[in-house]
Amino acid sequence: MSNYVRHLAFISVLACVVSPALATPLDSRLNEWAFDISWVDVDDFGETTNIDGEWQWILAKGRHEVGALLSYFEVDPDDGDSSDALIFGPVYSWNWFPDKPVTGYLTASYGIVSGDLGDSADGAWHGGVGAKLFVGDSAAVRFEYFLERLMGEEGFDDQDSVGISIGISLFTGRQ
Repeated sequence: MSNYVRHLAFISVLACVVSPALATPLDSRLNEWAFDISWVDVDDFGETTNIDGEWQWILAKGRHEVGALLSYFEVDPDDGDSSDALIFGPVYSWNWFPDKPVTGYLTASYGIVSGDLGDSADGAWHGGVGAKLFVGDSAAVRFEYFLERLMGEEGFDDQDSVGISIGISLFTGRQ
């Protein structure tokens, strides 16, 4: 786990040093549309692929964001058939420096699980810490270290995973 934290810290510092971005979109924008992808190899279990889409409304001069998450999640176990799901629910983010070209953020979401995976999991929690590197005045590259938990239905164990995702954010609307 500490390897993931070191990688995220290195990427964040590198982004701060080499960033040509001069824009500060969070303090003047209304919406953030974020898209991430991650692939996780879970020890003694299998692999997961996660493609996330988020919409968040930007509040309080960019410090707080609330919105909705829609995620496609596929589990490919070492033994047995793969299963997939759509996960839908609320998301919240808090940004450290919304007026700077690079900001760190914390995010949390909860989603209801549907699809094949919905037969063995009720819900999913996601928590992450990351960095947004703004490129221009309406886009950012995102790096996030995350913890996820699929909450198993009765008779099924919870599944935890840890990983790093990369994605983009697009900003629309002006205040």
